[in-house]
Parts: sequence; structure tokens; C-alpha cells
Amino acid sequence: MVTINQIVDAGLCCGCGTCAGVCPQGAVQMVIQDDLYVPQINSTDCTNCELCVKTCPGHFVDFEVLTKTMESDIEDADIGRFSQCFVGFSTDPGMRYDCASGGLVTQLLDSAFTENVIDGALVIGMKKDRTSEPHVFIARNTADLVSAAGSKYCPVAVNEALRQIFTEDGRFAVVGLPCHLHGVRKAESYYPILHKRIVLRLGLLCSHAVNFSGTEAILKKMMIRKEDVTELRYRGRGWPGFMSIRTPSGAKYIRLTGGWNAYWSMFSTYFFTPLRCAMCPDQTAELADISFGDAWLPEMRNDHYGTSIIVARTKSGERMLKLAETSKKIQLRAVTAAKVRQSQWTNLKFKKSDLGLRLHLLRALGMHIPTFTPKPAGSSSPVSLLRTLYVYLNIHLSTKKSIRTLLTYVPFPLFRLYYGLYKLLCMI
Repeated sequence: MVTINQIVDAGLCCGCGTCAGVCPQGAVQMVIQDDLYVPQINSTDCTNCELCVKTCPGHFVDFEVLTKTMESDIEDADIGRFSQCFVGFSTDPGMRYDCASGGLVTQLLDSAFTENVIDGALVIGMKKDRTSEPHVFIARNTADLVSAAGSKYCPVAVNEALRQIFTEDGRFAVVGLPCHLHGVRKAESYYPILHKRIVLRLGLLCSHAVNFSGTEAILKKMMIRKEDVTELRYRGRGWPGFMSIRTPSGAKYIRLTGGWNAYWSMFSTYFFTPLRCAMCPDQTAELADISFGDAWLPEMRNDHYGTSIIVARTKSGERMLKLAETSKKIQLRAVTAAKVRQSQWTNLKFKKSDLGLRLHLLRALGMHIPTFTPKPAGSSSPVSLLRTLYVYLNIHLSTKKSIRTLLTYVPFPLFRLYYGLYKLLCMI
């Protein structure tokens, strides 16, 4: 049996925090190491029960087993099991404008409180004293939800907070990336009490995470000291939104996308991306009850308030959407699965089409590879190889301190042009 330390040493830890959340002895803590969260084990308290390894999604995920209880009607190779797809947004203008991609996650959680569906929601804010680090907590009301609204483009060990759900009676919602929900579902399979208490799982579409050096690079480019930041938000102020950085001298704003000086172009090129993200087969949070992402569709190009692409996967997810729609808290329009694929086409190339070849390359380079059931397929064309090399080289280069320093001097427009090369390869 492998150990958590071996999973970390093999480069397979995804930093989700599941091991820390489920440890019955509280012997595992998540700490920042090499710009990511990794588990640290107190060997004195550890009883070698191996539950941390059994629930860890870093080294193994059996999608066939974990989706059996989801009762979804349709199976799709790209987006997983689902029942229906939508585009939609919150009908609260302020919530829609201030949150990411239409405010639907925040609005649905608020509706879940109002309709007495949940007693708490595991969400992610930012720490008050260390503003570039995330704060995972159980939201109890609308004010809590609003404080956690918006995307977080940094490592987050969400599942470390599962330990709080173990200790409290009630019904809970969990919001997380695909890797977080892999851990949640695995933990539920070993702990019936978790399965009973977690009644709603909201998944965020994710091509890849960004390590802490990514945010630091942006601050350096804007000539802001990390120590001077009093508030940091990655999204908000309409769609696609702005990063807002507050210091004692005022606030600075930088666009997410949609301009030559937008900051996401620095990350879309896979610089500052954890290598483990390049091994993940899940773009659309396939183990969620409902999955949400930005509706990157041509017809939404002039949408300045935000709209989500939505994948309803389970009966509980469908009921929650229907409750919020009936009470006029959200507005929905049914779309086909093809629209989901269209809105995420470059990311699906990365997560699905190229995954098999990328895993083969990493294995050939002597790296450990996680096990997934079913086994990832994918293309092996020359163009797929070029995309694979583009991704791997950029991930690898940005692990070097000298390259990270150099990247802080590269203008944002050059990152956008460089990403254009990858996008062109995706079109071929």
C-alpha cells in the first residue's frame, strides 16, 4: 500500500486536502510548499489507518464506480454523465455583476439557504491577514456567501474543511474544482455520514489551476508588494471581469480577458500551472450535481454582466435549479451538449483530446502517472504532439526561478500572441 508521502514524492498530489479532511486523528495538515498545498503528516498522531490514501484522488479515480449513483440519463465522452444543459444567470443585478460568470453559484447557494435545503456551504474566500492565500470556511448566510464570491486563481485545499462537516449535524453544500469533487466523492464512498450530510455538490469547470507564483508574478508586473495588498479579488465588476488589488494607496484593476493587457493570457499559456493538472481528465467537474463555467460563446461576446454554462447531472441538482428558477432567483435557457463543448473547446482539447498522448510523454520522461477508470483515450496526431510539447515545456520552464523572474518582465500582449499559437494548433 502506498502512503500519502509517497504520493506527494511521486508528484501526484493535487493539493485538494481530502487526506487532511478525513483523517480521524487529525494527523494531516495542509501546508504551502513549492507554491502549492501539500499534506504534512504528524507521525506521532498517525495510526496508519490508510484512509488518507484510500480517499486520495491524486493517484487513482474510478469514474465508473463514482458515477453509478448519479442517476444521470446521458453519457457524453467530453462532459461526462448529465441530464440537461443550460445557460443562465442570477436575476439579482448586483450579484450577477459582482460575481464570476453570472453569479449563479452564489445565487443557488443563497436559494438553498432560503428553501431550507442546506444549513451550511463549504466555500472559499481570501484570508484577511495574508490576502493572497485562500480561506476555506462554512458559509451560514448570504453575507458569508457574498464574501466568498468570485473565482480564486490560486491553490486551494478545499477538502481540508471536510473535518468540520464530520463534527456538525446538518446538510451541507460543497463548492469545488473537479479534483476537489473527486476527493469528496471518494470520501463519501468510505464515510456514509459524509454522503448523508453533503446534499449538494457544485462543480466549477477547470482547465488547470495556477500556483501561488502566478499571482506573485502579476503583482510584480504591476509593481505592487505582496505585503502591501489589503484585498485581492480575481474576478468581479462585470464579465469577464477584473482583478482588483487594493493597497493603502488605493485600488488597481486589470482585466481578466478581452484586451491586450488582460492578465489571463499569462496563465492560458500554461505558465505557473501545476504539473498534476496536466494529468487530469476532467474539465467539466463530472462528479458534481451541477457544473458551472463561463459561457464562452460567440452570442455572449457582448454580455457584460455574465452568463454561466450549466450542466445538471443529478436529480438533486435538477431540483435545486428548478427551485431557484421557480422562485425567479435565476433565469435559465436549455441548450444542447454541443453548446457546452463549443464554450469549452480549447480546454477540452487539453483535457480530453491530448490527455492520452500527454500521459504517455510524461511516463516516457520517467514520471509517475495516476490511474483512471476508464483509461483516458485521445489523439496521437502530429498536431496533438505539438500541443502536448507546448503545454509541458511551459509548465516545466515556469518551475525555474530564473524563468519565473523573466516572465514578470514579459508584456501581457506578448503572452496573448503566444497563446494565439496554441489556439491555432487547437483549430487544426
